Amino acid sequence: MIFQPQAITPVIIKVVPPPTQEVSIVSVVLGALGLTGLIAIAAIFAGILFGIALILFKRWKERRNPDEDTLGTRLDLSSR
Repeated sequence: MIFQPQAITPVIIKVVPPPTQEVSIVSVVLGALGLTGLIAIAAIFAGILFGIALILFKRWKERRNPDEDTLGTRLDLSSR
């Protein structure tokens, strides 16, 4: 008797990923508000830094050239 190998039938296993969490309108709105708040805080912080830099630059320029009066404009509004 001659040994005849039997045909092997392949077994296919399909791996199913776990279900994703459902996204609701509330989570979308909260995410958008969070991003908007982050951008607003960054803009406020950048504005404060820019304002401080302008004030320090003005003071530095006044100390450097105290005789120059080019930083302001006189309106001469006095009644004398």
